Amino acid sequence: MRHAATSVFSELASEAFRDAMRRRIVPVIVVFALLSLLAVDSCTSCAGSSQIVRGGEQVSVHEISGWAGMLIFTVLSLWTMVLAGLLASDHLAETVFDGSANLILARPVRRSEFALARLAGALGIATGTGAVVLTVSTYLLHLRNGVSLGAAIWAGLACVAGALVVAALAMTLSLFLARIATAMSVLFFVGAITFVNVFTLFGASLGRLGNILQHFTPPLCTAVVVALQPWIAPVVPDVDPTIMALKLGFWVVASVLILLATFQKRELGS
Repeated sequence: MRHAATSVFSELASEAFRDAMRRRIVPVIVVFALLSLLAVDSCTSCAGSSQIVRGGEQVSVHEISGWAGMLIFTVLSLWTMVLAGLLASDHLAETVFDGSANLILARPVRRSEFALARLAGALGIATGTGAVVLTVSTYLLHLRNGVSLGAAIWAGLACVAGALVVAALAMTLSLFLARIATAMSVLFFVGAITFVNVFTLFGASLGRLGNILQHFTPPLCTAVVVALQPWIAPVVPDVDPTIMALKLGFWVVASVLILLATFQKRELGS
């Protein structure tokens, strides 16, 4: 019985992935990914010189390479999260509105299986693209600037978790809003959290509203930066890595449960 359920989910997830691959945005994603890799290659090529000039003084490249690598990796991670949200913004809702969800759910398929499969399909494209871009970028940073690979692995996991949170919340919101409204909400959501995370990560304060957002929203940017702490040592962000990991894990579980609960109660048209 368990094997049958796994087989059904695999079939649904595979179909969802193929649907995502047929989206018109996929060629744009490929082009953007290639441009990103070219930009990273250009940015890291300065490592060929051991010294650069700053303010008339000779400064070792390695003094700033960690910060540059952290910035590159974080920006690409946030791009992956936004991509996951955009792909998920109608990946489930479209099947509801065109009636195909009814046809699939008429078979012995649970709503939770169907929703998770659609989520997996959208995430497959986003995280797959992100994995390629981040892996190549990390390799270049390691080869030319000497950054540690271990930190990149943890940061990559934080990126995947953040992408899942954004995609699940976007997919939930898409059941109530039009695609363009959902997409704009994704951009605003990730942008606002990034803004707050960046300004509070090293002790800055944005007032009461900023503190509320920092404490009660998923640490999308913070999680990646904290994981990359070895790249920017001896600077230490004022964040407990364990608490941050637990907070991100909570949001992973919560966002998926919110999606499943919402879709379970969603009335499907005939």
